[in-house]
Amino acid sequence: MTKDKKFSGDFVFINDDESLFATVSRNTVYVHSIEARKTVFKTKSLSNLDYAAISPDKNLLAVKNTSGTLALYDMKSGEELCRDDMEKTEGEPMFFTSDGKHIIDLDWSGRTMLFDCGTKSHTVLDNTRPLFRCDFIHYDRFRKKIYRFMTNGFGYGPGIVQTALIDENHLVPEQVAYKTVQDFKKELPDHIHGLSFCREHNYWYDFREEKIIRCGKNFKKLGSINLPETNSVTKAKKIWVSPDEKYLFVDYGKQCDIEKTRVSEMKLIPSLSVLYDMKTLRPVKDFSYDYVSNFTMYNDDRCYIIGTWSGSFLGEMES
Repeated sequence: MTKDKKFSGDFVFINDDESLFATVSRNTVYVHSIEARKTVFKTKSLSNLDYAAISPDKNLLAVKNTSGTLALYDMKSGEELCRDDMEKTEGEPMFFTSDGKHIIDLDWSGRTMLFDCGTKSHTVLDNTRPLFRCDFIHYDRFRKKIYRFMTNGFGYGPGIVQTALIDENHLVPEQVAYKTVQDFKKELPDHIHGLSFCREHNYWYDFREEKIIRCGKNFKKLGSINLPETNSVTKAKKIWVSPDEKYLFVDYGKQCDIEKTRVSEMKLIPSLSVLYDMKTLRPVKDFSYDYVSNFTMYNDDRCYIIGTWSGSFLGEMES
């Protein structure tokens, strides 16, 4: 079995044909070839990088930092084409339209923005606020929809889930229409501890009940799954379900009582993450990578990418 390959940067993006993935580290962005298992593009960019996206034709690379500023690069020449402050608000991953001419950007205020790669300028497509606060906003690459989670308060509480389908033939303000698909009377799905958008279903982790909630693409609950039994000394920190729903990845973090452990001792304490079979909930593989931040699988869930604060790891399942 091939050993996991380590790459610089924290994993933030995989393109639709699963040939490239991107990682970021402070002010540097990297693009890596999955087949060749090597870095094919690297450049210093904005400070405090958060996200990256690659155009469908693989000619353009967009990055965004924690201030919401977007920068665009020509991947062939390495030239920085422009920077745009957008609406100066941190947000979630952006994505290119299918023709590669525009970028749809999402921020934590719930805004949907359009960046024109030709004119190097942006417009706000939607800034409606049906409720007081946007708790989370995300683009589902499998259904080509934006999901927006709105609430009237802070912390855990009731709210609504809305979706919007981007019509690439009408990319003008007020043409992005969000509609409510689910009203959560008690508590919105928790994206902090794990919210997975898979090909056919969505999953989220009920941290209090320690259950994984399986739902349809409209977030209607279809059932729940108990967390697998584990030898971990800590509760699950975060969960991810693989795109084809074959595996469950659970990060348990440092194997100690953090409140009773000195900071100087933390480096010596191992971390634990476990990959489980979704049907049997039996462990398939465990990992000891510190501070896991992201996870996905590709090639029909045969291979995986694990993002951590110290780098990203590319690996494959045993055949």
